[in-house]
Amino acid sequence: MKSILIVLAAVLLAGCASTPLEALSTQIDSSDWKVGFQKDFGEDEGYIREFVPQDETIDSWTKLVSVEFLEGELRPLRDFVSDFSAQRSEQCPDTQMEILSESEYTITYQFSFPECMGHQAQSEVTRIYTGNDGLHRLSYAEKTSKLSEETIKQWLAEFDKAYIVKGPNKARIR
Repeated sequence: MKSILIVLAAVLLAGCASTPLEALSTQIDSSDWKVGFQKDFGEDEGYIREFVPQDETIDSWTKLVSVEFLEGELRPLRDFVSDFSAQRSEQCPDTQMEILSESEYTITYQFSFPECMGHQAQSEVTRIYTGNDGLHRLSYAEKTSKLSEETIKQWLAEFDKAYIVKGPNKARIR
């Protein structure tokens, strides 16, 4: 089984100008997914990778897995999520957000917003992980007004398997 393994030496980071020493490792089966979009935010800034189903594109997707690293982002998790929620609500006033769980190093939330700003309705479940060098975000989204309980349960289980690695040996730090 292939897996989406978000680490520095992975092919997914090929061509990025900055490569942080810290990354998020997952065991998500990648056989159904492909990179739809990726962007390196620049040195000491981080990156984002968005995966879409093999038969879809980033411009026309129904499901999306995102992995993001916000290098140097050291705000407390609750503050980061609160600021994000306020921004989304300002952009789309009917945005709904709920924190599902939080611990010392992670916070998990789900949000949904209706058709807004030219975008289709979307629902997402996300976990933010605190690393030593910044925040890591792993999320699953669908273009739907509400994720099913089964889908949420499945992705929470995937999030539980993810962890932060650091250094050339990809040593687990959290």
